[in-house]
Amino acid sequence: MTMPAKAIIPSSTNSDGENPLFVKDCDDIFIQKSSSSSDDSGNSNPADGFRTSVYKHFESNMRVVMCRTSSPIYTLNIYVPTVAPNNKGLPHTLEHLVFCGSKRYPIRGYMDVLASYNYSVGTNAWTDKDHTCYTLSTLAEDGVANVLPPFLDHVLNPLLSDDHFVTEVYHYDETGKEKGVVFSEMGSKENKEDILAYYHLNKLVYNSSATYSKYSGGKTYDIARLTNKEIIDYHHKYYDANNVTVVLTGAFSDDFEEKYLQTIPADIIQSRDSDSREPMDCSPPDNNHPRYETVRFPSSDTSTGSFSFGWQGPKHEDVKTNIALDVMLEYLAGTSSSPLNLRFVERSSPLASSIETHIYPNVTTMLNLTFNGVSYTCKDPANQLENGSKDPDFSHLFEQRYFESLLIGEFKRLIDTQFDGDSHALGKAAKRLSGKLAADIEKTPGNALQNIFYPDIVASHFSPESQGSKKLHIGLRAKQFDIIDDLGKRPVEFWLGFLKEWLIDGTAYHAAMVPDTELGLKLELERKEIEQANAAKIVDKDVHAKYIKKAVDASILQVSEEVKKAIPTPDPTKATTLPHKQNLVTLDNAIGPVAAVQSINVDSGFAETQIQIPIGNIPEDQRAFLTLFEELLMETDILLPAGVLYDNSNTPLQTKKRVRYSEFESRMSDLVASRYSRFGQRSQLFSCNWLDNIFVIQFKSQCKNYLLALRWTVQGLLFSEFTLDRILTCSQNILARIAAAKRDIGSIASNLATHFTGVSQPGEPLTNRRHMSFLAQEGVLKNVIEKAKDGKVDEVIAKLRDIQSALIQATSGFIALSLPSSETPKPYVDTFAREWNMCYGKYDERNKAGVVSNVNANANAVVKEGPSPFPIRYDIMFPALTKPLLIHVPVSSLQTSHSLFSYKINASNCPTGRRSFDDELTDLVSLDYFALRMLLALLARIDGPLDNAVRGKGYAYGGNIYIAEWSKRLGLEIIRASDIVKAIGAVKQLFLNIHNNWDTIIGDSDVSLARSVIKYRYAIRQSTPAKMLDQSISNSIHGFANADEYNMWYSTHVAAVKMSDMRRMFEKYVLPFADTEYPMFRLLVTPSDVDVSAELGPFEQKTLEEISATYKADY
Repeated sequence: MTMPAKAIIPSSTNSDGENPLFVKDCDDIFIQKSSSSSDDSGNSNPADGFRTSVYKHFESNMRVVMCRTSSPIYTLNIYVPTVAPNNKGLPHTLEHLVFCGSKRYPIRGYMDVLASYNYSVGTNAWTDKDHTCYTLSTLAEDGVANVLPPFLDHVLNPLLSDDHFVTEVYHYDETGKEKGVVFSEMGSKENKEDILAYYHLNKLVYNSSATYSKYSGGKTYDIARLTNKEIIDYHHKYYDANNVTVVLTGAFSDDFEEKYLQTIPADIIQSRDSDSREPMDCSPPDNNHPRYETVRFPSSDTSTGSFSFGWQGPKHEDVKTNIALDVMLEYLAGTSSSPLNLRFVERSSPLASSIETHIYPNVTTMLNLTFNGVSYTCKDPANQLENGSKDPDFSHLFEQRYFESLLIGEFKRLIDTQFDGDSHALGKAAKRLSGKLAADIEKTPGNALQNIFYPDIVASHFSPESQGSKKLHIGLRAKQFDIIDDLGKRPVEFWLGFLKEWLIDGTAYHAAMVPDTELGLKLELERKEIEQANAAKIVDKDVHAKYIKKAVDASILQVSEEVKKAIPTPDPTKATTLPHKQNLVTLDNAIGPVAAVQSINVDSGFAETQIQIPIGNIPEDQRAFLTLFEELLMETDILLPAGVLYDNSNTPLQTKKRVRYSEFESRMSDLVASRYSRFGQRSQLFSCNWLDNIFVIQFKSQCKNYLLALRWTVQGLLFSEFTLDRILTCSQNILARIAAAKRDIGSIASNLATHFTGVSQPGEPLTNRRHMSFLAQEGVLKNVIEKAKDGKVDEVIAKLRDIQSALIQATSGFIALSLPSSETPKPYVDTFAREWNMCYGKYDERNKAGVVSNVNANANAVVKEGPSPFPIRYDIMFPALTKPLLIHVPVSSLQTSHSLFSYKINASNCPTGRRSFDDELTDLVSLDYFALRMLLALLARIDGPLDNAVRGKGYAYGGNIYIAEWSKRLGLEIIRASDIVKAIGAVKQLFLNIHNNWDTIIGDSDVSLARSVIKYRYAIRQSTPAKMLDQSISNSIHGFANADEYNMWYSTHVAAVKMSDMRRMFEKYVLPFADTEYPMFRLLVTPSDVDVSAELGPFEQKTLEEISATYKADY
């Protein structure tokens, strides 16, 4: 169904100047940014906060909350308080169907096309236990204005057709196989350890009628019994203008409300007088209800399980008590030197690999402590005390309530010892929490502010205390930093009583999560039986197939060129990035491994430092120990030699001093808001996005703490001591994380791809990716533990010291600094030079044999604009294939499938350096790269062609096609597939259809759409201080002198891309994915019963165990 533009583009105006749609609901609220939002008198300083205005619809209870920030990114969130009456996933399935068209905008896909034209990557949504939220992020306030009315119409007036239910929610095909986007999504989640733990813990903590005790996303068994009629009735009850709150964040103009809010078409937000406000019963279950439950989850091994503990907290409105609990959890488990981590994790025989803490902001809150990686089999994983005796706890951990007794026992010990004799312990925890919150607000202001607002919206709707008033109590945490500062001054007696009241005397519930190697096969058998039963219900397969085809056809994207051309778009001149200044500090002489210093000045409350050290000089036989090294560095003892400064003392040490890792870690936690040490730029331990040949040491601190944070960081690098107990602790904790990674399908696919394609090429730097993967590390770490048991730990220590020495002696590294706008880089560079020279001199004395110092005085650092000393060469990894490499890895614990296809391409996104920047820009040497990026943005956008090919038919949750620019790979993935064979077939057919019918599938306006999406993606990289620093590092590594040069390169190339360029890139790079004979890597990770050979070709089948075994000979 194609509609003319005039039928779907609103033009009506509702404000006549006398009867506005929205009126001010209360005085403006100011949300504090940090503890510096208070002046010397201790009173909140509004000028330093985010000004927040609340508007109420003149007739209904709909509100619009507008929070003004300085961020160049604008966010739009539409909140609908919702509850789950059962496990059918009513709020979640409705969330999906909302995007399938509305009464005023009845074209499926229109919302995301509209959003994409308005400098966004599309709309999105999430469903939680007590609310559903619809989201947009864009570069312009008029982008928000253009999207808001259609978005509200989709939320309040969706089509909710039976056809869309079939593809988006649930159906089974003519063979009985179950499909649907929501069904596929939940099938991949519902038996995961963490999802099961959260669900069962909520069932324990809340009574059976509470929404928190239900599975809001939907269980697949119950989704299969859901009807579209139930969803329509559910929408009628909860989705009314009376129940909606819109939250906007960004640098909105003062007249935004008058220009845009008052002109929303009145019929879109007309209330049906349906008000879902009602008091929610969040009381705990009765005394006969169990306080704990053992829950089994499918796993390919039984090495580790977990425990998830929960306590009912105070009402959401009790802000001070909830923040006090935040402080308490920060003290208990916020750092690796905190009491619970020392008791359970950071020990030579760990009882858990990590601890997570949460306070869920429910109407009645829930405190949560989760212990991950708890040893379950305990056959003999070197769990020995330092005196050699077996730890008595290990054989009892999963006995009934045994782990709970250990936890409560630790709480009681803390009370008996008055927090280990530290009367300031909670005060320091309060300061750490304040710093982390401030850093989080600066890092992602939109998300951080939404997390402040949405619990207030839900509580105003469902809390018993709010019933009757219909008032929106927004901004309850507006002065959270003042509250934290006040709590930090409370005496130790207050905190002792607080710990006792909430965590010892309060009722503790817990779920014990037990791995089961047979459960996955049992679930597969049950699924087969269901498929057979479904097939038996079908009277006429042809009729059933036509019924499915009709629904699939109705779900095809239908946005015509006429509609696209009529879509309103923002003024491109109003889209901005974060104001900044980039400098290059040239050094007369290197400072240790640092040959250059790059700095940026931005509006920030922190100084962030990244020390980037090349590791090309580390021999191949040591690289297997890089993962263990990065976990140990800054997390082990340091031995300070005489002559260096200790902490804030100005007097050099007279004798050497051992600093226990717990003291070092505790001190660093007090000084910094964040820190890490790792190889490459990545977020996961066992994989690397880019630059795996550089070691990064990062810390972010307030400027006043920079000197001490830097001093401890340099001393940690130069004087770390790798001890037996810390090696055992880290090795076993990493092994537990490997066990968790082997249960996650995305992690499995990523590590397998690294194994088969992450190989070094002649003339290129050695790659570390294969050494990092859990396939390699499992054998390495088990070998390390065996050596430690056999008294051969010195061999391991020698490897670690060699890596440490290689970093210290490295050359051609650099420092990247992000500083507040008022700061200059030279004092920071001089401080680094002074601290490094002092420490390296003592390191050199201690390691004279064969060591040559590369340290020189550097008193004459100068700040100037480029040119950059970069680019840095990066590795290109991919095997030279002459035929397809087809690998199928079945995993018994999985319920859905994942495919990953990739091959090496030749498209560069930066200057070659062979000619001047201006000449290469004139010649558009990166045109192919940007044309390809724009093409992929078009194909892979939300509700775009790729999504529609697999989601629209219900074969999988989604798909993606992307450039891995650092390894020069083009990748194609299908995610959470219920039918991977048909999903792959659908993608192949899509690419063949585009090849044969380019002009009818890809329209002229799609070039503009792709430019808009790319503009957003590039702007988001420069939207916060942290992202700006990362982008400046990327700029320099690629050879750009500064962000302006990078932006000129990007904007010139993107503007030059034509439709013919995108088509050329499709034929050259994308179409090969439809050619089964093309020499590329094709990986399938599936449940163990999936047969792919008949339809997809001769895939070689391998198990994870077989692949891991290939590394044993290497290590």
